[in-house]
Amino acid sequence: MMYFLDFDRTIFDTDRFMVDLREDLVAGPLFEKADGNRPLFVDLYVAEPSFGFAPGELSKYLYPDAAGFLREKENGVMIITYGVRRFQEAKVESAITGIPRISTIYTNDVRKGEVIGPHIGMYGTSPVFVDDAPIELEIFSARCPGAQIFEMRRDGGAGDGRWPVIRSLSELP
Repeated sequence: MMYFLDFDRTIFDTDRFMVDLREDLVAGPLFEKADGNRPLFVDLYVAEPSFGFAPGELSKYLYPDAAGFLREKENGVMIITYGVRRFQEAKVESAITGIPRISTIYTNDVRKGEVIGPHIGMYGTSPVFVDDAPIELEIFSARCPGAQIFEMRRDGGAGDGRWPVIRSLSELP
């Protein structure tokens, strides 16, 4: 079985990471939302030539169940992440250092279902997709019929109501 896992807020505690990152940088207008989706500082921060994270530096932000799940499923997991590619690459590569055989798809600003949809048949029957964002779940379910869709609610929220809600990767089939 193939598992497509969102990175932020599914396997990586993005909210805690952003609080810590903000404390490490400068508070103020750099943290205002530029486009309603991401803090302005992300664009400025990743433009710095020295931008990056040491291998393993961000592994402390993986949710407790994530590293074990990734190690257990290995080639059966594909991380798929939306956002500024240089920022996402730096986070993912640092966070999963030491976890072998995990592939990642960086979609930049293209929705995940749009990227995977044309190729979904390559991943067998009934692949699993897990994300916390209803827009991603909606598009993936429309573009990838037959996929099992799960809404990750690490925050304890009720969920959108259209997909089964999970709070841990251990709840997946």
